[in-house]
Amino acid sequence: MTEQELYDQAVALLAKRDYASGEIRRLLKQHCSDADIVEEAMDRLLSHHYLDDSRLVEKEIRKNLAKHHGISRIKQELRHKSLDPLAIEQALEELDVDWFELASELKTKKFGDDIPKDPKEKAKQIRYLQYRGHTMSVIMEILTP
Repeated sequence: MTEQELYDQAVALLAKRDYASGEIRRLLKQHCSDADIVEEAMDRLLSHHYLDDSRLVEKEIRKNLAKHHGISRIKQELRHKSLDPLAIEQALEELDVDWFELASELKTKKFGDDIPKDPKEKAKQIRYLQYRGHTMSVIMEILTP
């Protein structure tokens, strides 16, 4: 496969949705075993600004915050997309998010304002908030009277 064909294939993929540079590199390597051709196509994509991991990190963070996901879940989702861990940490540090308020809104939306009295109900709420990526310290602060 030539560099132009590989580049065209990457552009076709990027036309459908945003990909992280790691994802695109992995997909291109599946179609072409020549690492030099893959790197040439990647360089061309980067020079045309078709790939921008920092923009994708910000977009994914906004999407996850809209879903009321906590910091752990956001990090997991971004790592799953093969994004640079340094870019992830940097973007999360720049955020001005009240994680307590975010978790509290999620708990209220799902379970209401009442603090659970029953241990089973409390455990259920803890599991739910942990699954959504909130830290145990925030969860206990919300669920403790």
